[in-house]
Amino acid sequence: MKLRIQHHTTYRYTWPVLYSIQHVRLTPQQQANQRIVDWKVRTPAKQSTAVDHHGNTVLTFSVNQQHRDLTVQSFGHVEIDPLHDGYLPPETNALNPLVYTPTTPLTQFNNEMLEFSSFVADTNIPFAHRMLALANAIADRVEYTKGSTTVADSAMQAFDNGQGVCQDHSHVMLACLRAHNIPARYVSGYFFNPNVEQHDSHAWVEVFDENRQQWLGVDATHKALVDGNHCRLAVAKDFIGASPVRGIRTGGGKESLEVQVTIQRMD
Repeated sequence: MKLRIQHHTTYRYTWPVLYSIQHVRLTPQQQANQRIVDWKVRTPAKQSTAVDHHGNTVLTFSVNQQHRDLTVQSFGHVEIDPLHDGYLPPETNALNPLVYTPTTPLTQFNNEMLEFSSFVADTNIPFAHRMLALANAIADRVEYTKGSTTVADSAMQAFDNGQGVCQDHSHVMLACLRAHNIPARYVSGYFFNPNVEQHDSHAWVEVFDENRQQWLGVDATHKALVDGNHCRLAVAKDFIGASPVRGIRTGGGKESLEVQVTIQRMD
């Protein structure tokens, strides 16, 4: 499947920003099942390119003059092949999966979450079945509700409040898996729904299956294993390390964010 993706991000400020530096992770990953046909990221200042320790392409730019808004645009075409039962092709030169076992401030767990997810440690149940059952349980526990959380809310907050979005589903799932020492990582990207015109950024989780030595993609928001409709941008321990645009600024007052994502199938 070939997708045409456009992603526009605009920040607006109530007061002039004197200086800002931004890190952009909006370049799809090149994999055996996902290939960039063409891709461009436009930023308001000259950008430098690097690859972080998770293997993500990171563009960095700084704006040294006063500004009241800031826009980042990314667009291009990506070819995506279906996965076999949600499993990604084996990786080479990847980090040790154990890197994704410790909790982070956003993925800490409590005793209730530990008990809630206790069945994931039952090795008598097939691995993918356990992970999909956890995804279903999380989606039922944390009702998808736009605007109910912020990017600073943790897994425990979403779990206790019973509301959240894809980012919260992913953080709760990471917390539950890390409670049982199962390596799991956060994934940012896109989910293509052919029935809608306006899309959003999306997030899901990849869990390491030790027996198969492969990562399994699990989308708790959609209660499904990842297949050919998911486009990967970045992976990390949580949202902070995989955020599409993240930076610091001097001045600016209050900030508002507008994101527009359109995805079209080209074949």
